[in-house]
Amino acid sequence: MARDVGSEGELQVSKCHCETGRKRHRIPRSVHIPFETTQSFNIPNQDHDSEDEAADDDSTVSDGADQDDELNVLEDEHPAPDVEMLDNGPLIVDLLTADGAVPAGVFNNLENDEDFDIDIGDEFPDPGSDGSLEEEGPPRVATWRMNLTALSQAYNLYMVAYADKIYVSRPRSCVSNVLPVEPDLILRPPASSMSLSVVGYLDANFPHQVNHLVVGELGVEEILLLAYDDGDVIGYYTRHIENELRRRERDGRNNKIVPEPFFHENVGKSAWGLAIHKQSRIVAVSSNTHNVCVFVFALTGQPYRHTLEADPVEFFRNIVKDENGNILDPGRDPSQPPIVLNHATTDASKIAALENAIRRRDANWRIILETGRTGTNLPNIAFSSDQYGEAAKVVAVDINGRLWIMDIWHFDQRPHIKIEGLHRSRSRARFQGHPTHFHKPRGWGVLVLPESSFLPMKDKENALGLPLEEVRPAANERIGRWIDISQGIKHVKNNSGVHPWVRSGNTQRFAFNPMEPRRAQLESPWYDFDANAKLHSFHDPFGDSSQAGRDSRSGRPNAGPFEHETVLEDGSSILRTYEMDVELRSFEEGGMGIMFEKVIDQSRPSHAVLPSMRISHERLANLIHVPELSLVVAGSMCGRVALITLTRPEEKGLLFKRAFKVEAILPTKRDEDNQKRPICPLLGVAVGPAPFSGNVELTDKPVSPKRYRIMLHYYDLRILSYEVFRNSRTDPISVV
Repeated sequence: MARDVGSEGELQVSKCHCETGRKRHRIPRSVHIPFETTQSFNIPNQDHDSEDEAADDDSTVSDGADQDDELNVLEDEHPAPDVEMLDNGPLIVDLLTADGAVPAGVFNNLENDEDFDIDIGDEFPDPGSDGSLEEEGPPRVATWRMNLTALSQAYNLYMVAYADKIYVSRPRSCVSNVLPVEPDLILRPPASSMSLSVVGYLDANFPHQVNHLVVGELGVEEILLLAYDDGDVIGYYTRHIENELRRRERDGRNNKIVPEPFFHENVGKSAWGLAIHKQSRIVAVSSNTHNVCVFVFALTGQPYRHTLEADPVEFFRNIVKDENGNILDPGRDPSQPPIVLNHATTDASKIAALENAIRRRDANWRIILETGRTGTNLPNIAFSSDQYGEAAKVVAVDINGRLWIMDIWHFDQRPHIKIEGLHRSRSRARFQGHPTHFHKPRGWGVLVLPESSFLPMKDKENALGLPLEEVRPAANERIGRWIDISQGIKHVKNNSGVHPWVRSGNTQRFAFNPMEPRRAQLESPWYDFDANAKLHSFHDPFGDSSQAGRDSRSGRPNAGPFEHETVLEDGSSILRTYEMDVELRSFEEGGMGIMFEKVIDQSRPSHAVLPSMRISHERLANLIHVPELSLVVAGSMCGRVALITLTRPEEKGLLFKRAFKVEAILPTKRDEDNQKRPICPLLGVAVGPAPFSGNVELTDKPVSPKRYRIMLHYYDLRILSYEVFRNSRTDPISVV
């Protein structure tokens, strides 16, 4: 393994392993793979910050005889687009998609805010979906979704969602993670009866497609949890999947048995955010109802008896809490207006009895947390815990960038806490004399990170990943106190801030959408920085113990009765992501947060979009926390993944107690220059422990928990694989 030589805290990167979908599935050249593009371009003056570059310089993708099959490209699949010049205006180019050309005129109707806020993000449904699946040819990719791949943390299993199917494969190599030609198992969970009345948003003709999947621990069991566009939420035990694979490996594939899900419910509209809490054994799901459903499973050990009087239809008893913390009478007639239980009357005893009933866990409960009139779609959610490790709240991010902190168990009028995004409002822009709307960056991801996940660092510079003179202060009454570490991108080795098509002089490959409203907004700074402003001291003049000092400088009036609840009970930190920005909030009131903008950005011409897409598709939505490595893997649909190390400076009295730094961005510049990165969206990023090698009996078990593999799966079915590890708790991370 070739290693880059660097100082403490720097990332060392070597060869990545690349396998194209055409090779893996043995797809002949006569069959077109949507989103597949040619990779033949030369990038001059390569500089990869590595003394050992020659050892890893694979200038071609190792597909062997299948390399010649990579001939079906979007640019050749359709005629060259017509170019039209508006009067005194820019070029409008018909955009090419995997299903054909989209007339440029389609963008003329994007002037109104309502037209561009039609769902979970600002994308369009796929007009070419016909509701059927091809049994021959490449697997069908569902576009504009969240993370659709995962690795088991307990078994050597790789799972990827294609439309309504979940392909389960056992990687055949502990080094390259190559997958078999055919999956070892295909899960085809049917749609629920309730989903038949739910129209899918992204594909109305084929609504039962996966939007998002996660793997996590529910008590002592690891589960695979799936969210569907038709509102279905389905859960499998990975132990059952592993047992079936072992049986097939032992007895052959005859008499196949397909594992059944242990959980199958529906949330009323397209489901997106997923969260699993190990200790409390509950799951949460967000949807386009603008609500979060928390599913609380019975734990008494007694068989659950469905009570028709409590819930005449469903397996779960329902309780609804509105945005003000009021609960609605669960025994009300559904056809009548909701009745809010009044704490000032005899309802107080009823509320207390209800709390006790739910906490006894002798029945299945669905707690619905409403966001009310100010709510919108919630793409990502996470659980926070109390000081005993039990689930306490749901932390959600909505597409307007707002954080929601919602109490689960208490029904004594505790309103949800809302925390606005950091980005400043912007004035409207104009195009061809018509007003267009500037949106704040969309919120896409959220994680709750305990203090134990932060890696101790001896000094501030290592904790932040850049020289202190490059840190910029940002503070006002609205956002509080922050430091901006965006200049740290210059110190990320083997990374390029310029798109590969631009570096290679192939900008003609882009399509151009002059009505693209997102890209221009994303290129604007999140804060109006004073060029002369410097952070003269990183130390807190009030010290570490002055609660009064923290309250006085928080920029807030006298705290209300629940003001302290903006700080999570167990002292965890909240990480929020937008399209391209990463924000770490202080875990204490009045503390200092950390902001890193444009983490995965690559410059390209104004209004340039990929021919296979119609608008900008940067979204840091795929977040995976790896506590063993103090690492957050942040994947974007644009095809890039940031490796973020969580840090904690050991120096006392600092304005910030926790921080982070970006240690690498995958694929690296070298991988791009060697044409390993496909220029198409990312289907998913999966992270899991690396398996043993050399011992057949142990190949399905994880090796040292400090060695992990990362697999990047793209729309064109290509997979790039890396290994990530630290030799010790304080060593810099390494990527193999």
